[in-house]
Amino acid sequence: MARYLFILILAALISGPVPAAAETGPEVSRLFGFFAPKLGVWSEYAIYDKATGKRTVMHMSIVDVEDDAFWYEVVNSEGGVTTIVKMLIKGDPVDSGNIRRLILKAGTGPALEMNRDSLPMGRRMASRMFEQRSGISAVPGKHLKNVKTGDGTVTVPAGTFAVSLHDIVDDAGMVHATYKFSRDVRPFGIVASDTANTSMVLAGHGTGAQSLITEEVTLMSRPTEMPGQGMGSGAGSTIRQIPGMGTGYEPR
Repeated sequence: MARYLFILILAALISGPVPAAAETGPEVSRLFGFFAPKLGVWSEYAIYDKATGKRTVMHMSIVDVEDDAFWYEVVNSEGGVTTIVKMLIKGDPVDSGNIRRLILKAGTGPALEMNRDSLPMGRRMASRMFEQRSGISAVPGKHLKNVKTGDGTVTVPAGTFAVSLHDIVDDAGMVHATYKFSRDVRPFGIVASDTANTSMVLAGHGTGAQSLITEEVTLMSRPTEMPGQGMGSGAGSTIRQIPGMGTGYEPR
C-alpha cells in the first residue's frame, strides 16, 4: 500500500468561468525543467525503471483554474492500476507549501479529498512525486545545480523537438542526470531525461485537457481511508498504450 500512496500524489478538479487573464500562470524555474501552468495543457511520459524493468505511463495536465491557483492533475498507470492525484496549487507543485487542496483516486475507488489534518502528509508526499518518478530527486549531502551543455534535436514518440541539453551536477562535477528541454512542452518542458535508475521520454503533449475525475468528491475522514493497492484497474483502460512501450524502447 505504501508504494501506491507514494505513486498517488498530485491533482486537480472544479469548473466554472475563469477570467482570461488567469488562464496562464507565471513560469517557475526549477532544477529540473520549469513549471509553466496554462489552462488545458497536458503532457504524457513513458517512464522506464532500469532496476526493475517496469514501464509506467504518467499523464500530467492543468485542468482548471480557481481564483489565483491552478488545478494540476497527474494520472499514473502501472501494472493495470491507475491512480489519479489532483491538487490545487499556486506556484511550483514540488514546493509542498504551494498545495492548497489534494484529491486522490485509485482505480475504481472513490475520489477522496484529504482533510485539513491529513493535508500536511499529502503535501510532503506530493512535493517529491515528480522528481522521484522521473528519477531526479535530491541526492543526500549533495548540492545540485543545472548546467546547460548545448542545443540539439531529439526524436521521441511525441515527435521531433529542438531542445536545449542540460546536466544536473554536484559541486564535484559528478553528473547525476541529463535532460532535454523545450519551452513548447507544458507544464514542465521535459522532452527526455536519463539517470542511473530511470529513463523518461515524452509520448505526447497538447491542449484541451480535462479532469478524469468527474464524480462527486468525498472528504477523507482519516488517513486510513487513503486509496491503495487492490482498488482494481479502473481507469487504466483510458490511458493509451505508448508506441514502443514493452518492446525495449529507451530514449537516446
